[in-house]
Amino acid sequence: MKNWSLFIYFNTLYIIGLVAYLFLFIFEIKNIILTNFIIIGAFILLFIKLFYWYLIREKKLNIEKKNNQKTLFLRLVFCIFTYISPVYCIIQEPSIKVSHYVMVLTYTIVTILAIIGIFIDRSLFFLELKKRDKNAI
Repeated sequence: MKNWSLFIYFNTLYIIGLVAYLFLFIFEIKNIILTNFIIIGAFILLFIKLFYWYLIREKKLNIEKKNNQKTLFLRLVFCIFTYISPVYCIIQEPSIKVSHYVMVLTYTIVTILAIIGIFIDRSLFFLELKKRDKNAI
């Protein structure tokens, strides 16, 4: 439980970085340190989350196949929404030739998707807790 709360703090810091990047981008302020923080932080958090899921998979005993497919789909959506989309947009931004307004709209959507991804991760965690409690009884 403590590890999960620590991971939530890191995700919160990551989301705050995304929101700060969005506001700085709106006012056309370039911040290389924040950009690098988001890119490096996303990769580190993604690998930590994948490793955590690997460890959980090793501990599971009996899981219904239907719930397993739903969980895998939610994990994929979480990874894409939270880590892959923002990094992809930030890396591709210099080579995309669109107006500033379109890029602001794109970053806004990506930031909202990242926040939705965090809520998906939260629901996945509570599903795992329910499964553990059910198996413990």
